[in-house]
Amino acid sequence: IDTGYFSGHEDLPILSDEDGYSQTNDDEELWKYDGYGHGTHVAGTIAALNNDYGVVGVTPGTVSLYIVKIFGDDGAWVSIAHASDLVAAAYECADNGANVISMSLSGTHGSPYEEKAFDNIYAAGILSIAAASNDGIDEYHYPASYESVISVAAIDEEMVVADFSQFNDQVELAA
Repeated sequence: IDTGYFSGHEDLPILSDEDGYSQTNDDEELWKYDGYGHGTHVAGTIAALNNDYGVVGVTPGTVSLYIVKIFGDDGAWVSIAHASDLVAAAYECADNGANVISMSLSGTHGSPYEEKAFDNIYAAGILSIAAASNDGIDEYHYPASYESVISVAAIDEEMVVADFSQFNDQVELAA
């Protein structure tokens, strides 16, 4: 769930027309375009192919991807952010066979509606992973701080919390 997927990137797996969805407008094929680049970067971190180009992902071409474009080409939600948009994106992933939902995104306010949805998704056997956030403070951000979502932060080369990374008791992984 991010800014889309640059389908022409030589380091990424080729996806079919059914492997994504765009919430950003009526063009459901827009998920194959990533004007901001963040979704493509995250997809590459996960699944970049072990070829003669660029980087190698942690699961190089061995996982199936389903992309939900929730952000516009400026990296911002195209309308006022609502918990229902993220919930719809998460259920879109779940309904299309996801075992893991990756969300490199965060918001400052939790929502009981959103929390219940992630609890239900977890109870269905789907792991949700989200960014702790990049404000460098100890405040909870969501969806990462829900109990049913794995919260991921960042550390630097010295194995110390990166100056930009959230740090709190909900963080479960950092790299």
